[in-house]
Order: sequence, then C-alpha cells, then structure tokens
Amino acid sequence: MNTAVTRGRSYFLAGLMQGARGGADLADQGYRDVLRRTILAHDPDAVVHDPGVLMQEWIGEHEGGIRAGHAALADVPVVRRENHDPAVRLLIGTFHRLTRLAGDSDVCVAWLPDHEPSMGTAAEMLSAHRAGSTVVAVTVMRQNLAVLSCSDVIVPDLEGFERWLANEDALLPEPLSP
Repeated sequence: MNTAVTRGRSYFLAGLMQGARGGADLADQGYRDVLRRTILAHDPDAVVHDPGVLMQEWIGEHEGGIRAGHAALADVPVVRRENHDPAVRLLIGTFHRLTRLAGDSDVCVAWLPDHEPSMGTAAEMLSAHRAGSTVVAVTVMRQNLAVLSCSDVIVPDLEGFERWLANEDALLPEPLSP
C-alpha cells in the first residue's frame, strides 16, 4: 500500500442510502466506514465527510419528527413544497447542505453497488462535477449516463478504488488553502 502522498485532501462519501427503496428502508451503510478507512490508509491527513454522520450531528435530534413527516408523504396525492412539514423542510435543507459540501470537497467518492441507482448520489456527483472536484464512482454502472457524465474515474469495486488511490493520487490537484 502506497501511503507516501499525504496532502490532507477533503473527501465526500456520496453513496447509496435509500436508493430505489421506499420510505425509511435504507441500504446497508457499512461501506462508509470501509471507504473512510481506505482513504485514511492512503491519505492520513484527509478530511472525510460522511453524510450519514453529518446528518446525525446536524439533525439527529429531530429524527422522530423527520421520520413521521417523511412517512406521511406516502399518503399525499400531490406534494407541494409550500406544504412540507417543518421537519421535512429541515431534511430537505440538510440534503442541499450536503450536496454543496460534495462540491466543496476535493474528491467526491460515489458508492453505487450492483446496479442500484441513487438520485441523491447523482445530485452530489453533479454538484461536485460542476464545482470542479474530482469525482470517483465505485460502480459497475459504467454506461449509466449520470455516472458517465459526472465521473472523472469509474472503478468497479473497492479494490479498484484502492488501486486508484495508490496509483493516481499524485495526479489529483493540490487542495486549496483555507
């Protein structure tokens, strides 16, 4: 493992949370810790932004209200922004805050396993792409137009991502000074 390059870049862990599932049914989030550990093994000074952790920090105390407001949307025939429950507005605001953070990070790592799409991940990838961040997609969906259009690099799996970190890290631009 090559750990010679330690530039303290910022990484945003975009990835499957809800995907094509309904309601509060979330995908296994264990990949986030694996990605974080992999990044830190190659870049010990890295700052890793994990949306799951950040959401808990930012809005975790409102989880019950958010879950109730979000669940109630299933029975609303026409959803209008102006009618959102305050807790749902908080969740939406957090989503926008996270997509901005994806664009503010040096590298956006998009975890999209199997062939399961994620609209949230696509929004984070687009934000990062438009901001000029490096977008690395970890997925087999190399023909998906959103993935193809927003990614600088597409690798098929965790091993491919680790090889990219080890071999391509020196090609990333230097992080901006604060």
